[in-house]
Amino acid sequence: MEFTILIVDDDAALLSVLRNSFREENYHVTISSNGLDAIEKCKANAYDLIITDIMMPGATGLEVLSAAKKINPNTLVILITGFASLETAVRAIREGAYDYITKPFRLEEIRIAVKNALENVHLLRENKRLMLELEEAYQQLHFVKRIMASHNALASKNSSLSSGIAHGKTLIGGDVLSHHLIGTKGMGEHTLISNLERLSHLKAKGLLSEKEFDLCKSKLLQDQK
Repeated sequence: MEFTILIVDDDAALLSVLRNSFREENYHVTISSNGLDAIEKCKANAYDLIITDIMMPGATGLEVLSAAKKINPNTLVILITGFASLETAVRAIREGAYDYITKPFRLEEIRIAVKNALENVHLLRENKRLMLELEEAYQQLHFVKRIMASHNALASKNSSLSSGIAHGKTLIGGDVLSHHLIGTKGMGEHTLISNLERLSHLKAKGLLSEKEFDLCKSKLLQDQK
């Protein structure tokens, strides 16, 4: 999984060490030596993690933290400082800092902090992906449920349709499909492709039988003409 990191520090030597270290970990690393420049970079690009010194020219690390969180609340920020104080630490936490590291620090210490932060990013991505999948599954089931509900309503008024069902024909009848799936005749190519993809998705999930899929597909193509 790819992660993007912005490192902000006016200490050229430390900036170089951190950049090379995290590039070795196959992270996409961007560097900046000025707080205002870092804020502009945040406006132009999305970063998973920002590592910034607090004492910076242009804008402080706390200002970078505040701006970055407003631009992208999901961005995690690790603050580093050589002038640690309880007041600064409390403010950093209030502003939403993920971690707070004091200088001098060992390289392994910041590597562990970065690893933990990016694991957090990974979990957030996975949760978002799973929620989207659940939402899609719910929408597809609701789609089928509407078709079936309409079918049942029509079946109660249409004895011939009810007779067809009794003989094992597909549950998704042409009139129901035409109204709920197709919408209108002469649909655009984009709509046709979208509906075909939708049908394929439902079939793949086992929500449509092979016979129902073929019927729906045929109806789509007929109404396209």
